[in-house]
Amino acid sequence: MRIFVIPVTRTHWALHCQPINAIPTRMTNWATTASEKWNKWSAYPPTSWRGKIYAYGETLMDKIPFKEYFLKEVPTKSEGALVSKVDIVVPNILSEVEVLNDLRVLVATQEPYHARWVWYCCYLLPVSSLFTLIPVIPNFPFFYNLFRVYSHYKARHGAQHLQHLFDRGAFEVIFDSELSKFYQATYASTGSTTPNQGFSSDSASNNNERRSFDNRTLESGLPLLEENPSLITDSDISRMATYFQVPTFESAIRRARHQIIANASKTT
Repeated sequence: MRIFVIPVTRTHWALHCQPINAIPTRMTNWATTASEKWNKWSAYPPTSWRGKIYAYGETLMDKIPFKEYFLKEVPTKSEGALVSKVDIVVPNILSEVEVLNDLRVLVATQEPYHARWVWYCCYLLPVSSLFTLIPVIPNFPFFYNLFRVYSHYKARHGAQHLQHLFDRGAFEVIFDSELSKFYQATYASTGSTTPNQGFSSDSASNNNERRSFDNRTLESGLPLLEENPSLITDSDISRMATYFQVPTFESAIRRARHQIIANASKTT
């Protein structure tokens, strides 16, 4: 199994997990089937009611925190029974101690969070099921709530598996020279040495790192940060995905980058 740690700004990093030898459970197979059926709705015209619902649903999906997506990517203990070693792939601008410490903090904070929200969403299932009384239109509130139950459940068990792997000492930090090249120009021009805070912190109190934004859109793939620019662009992420040859890498890191930048804009 590989975990990619991709610095997006000097204070926040994106994450992606590539499971290897994972054994999907019935629940995972069900979720995959449901996702495939949902994605078929993308073929409907944007002006149709199905197209509008799909667009709104994708907007909701994009608002789910990228850390939750990362933990969902981690196989549960039953799925990842064959995992004996985890390579954490990072650029050389990060330190091994910093990465491991931040990952430990992430696991420790996110496991109880998702444990609570599994139950909260379960409590809402009977309420959302009442929407079945509306004829013709499928009960999307119920299905979305059911998806959130699965999402929190999967994220919680992903965090538990990471803690299990920490207890076994299964992590090894790998400094990738090709990945490091994406950051050399930025850090050479600023004289900086390493980012801080990482992915486990949501704090916006670091005044030295607050940023101002222009009116360009996130979808443009251009750096939106004027004073302290984003370390990578969407085109950089595409080249990283080509280098690593991981199909889900680009969408996961791109989503994380957009969320990190959008959250940073709220502090300015």
